[in-house]
Amino acid sequence: KLVTTGNLKLDVAIPLLDAAAKDALRRAVGLPASGLVLLGSSTWPGEEEALLEALRQARARGLAVSLLLVPRHAERRGELRALLAGSGFNFHFRSAGPAPDPVDVAVGDTTGELRALTQLADLVFVGKSLPPHDGGQTPVEAAILGKPVLHGPHMTNFRDIIRSLNEAAAVRRVETPLHLVRTAVELLADTAQREALAAAAREWSAANRGATDRTLAEIKRILG
Repeated sequence: KLVTTGNLKLDVAIPLLDAAAKDALRRAVGLPASGLVLLGSSTWPGEEEALLEALRQARARGLAVSLLLVPRHAERRGELRALLAGSGFNFHFRSAGPAPDPVDVAVGDTTGELRALTQLADLVFVGKSLPPHDGGQTPVEAAILGKPVLHGPHMTNFRDIIRSLNEAAAVRRVETPLHLVRTAVELLADTAQREALAAAAREWSAANRGATDRTLAEIKRILG
């Protein structure tokens, strides 16, 4: 009497941006027309500092990288502005309108744009997952979009999903802010590693979709 159909979360439909739309969005948020993008997805306090250090070290290695920060709570923009003002990087907040020029750090402090912004990323860190935070933000959209994903040890809101992603070698786990910095720089410097993670994420997504149709089919069968 029990039928397991899968996880409905994995059937999310994400509108895909074409090349022209991606270029336009990059310009609007302040990202350069070319180069890698490191995304902090739904970040929490403390995680932005680690991502800024990853940006600093990646550039010290000669990598053309920009940072896109999307804080989980847009109302933290004042806190982030103070952090960025002391970072040595120039920056632009999405809520201020289109960026006049490219910047080092773009901040997506708006609501409802994360799925679009994720499509600009070459490497994604999923927030609320590094100590002292717990719970984790969703890795599902980034995985569906075939992005290489990093996450911290505290993904308790997505235990089964993150376990499945790790078993599929579709994500990399980091334990501390320093581990995040080192791993992010390693992956930004290694196209082959990023592509392997991305391919595994796409395969994982394809293999785990369909729960909605299976659920509806079972409901129809029961109702006769």
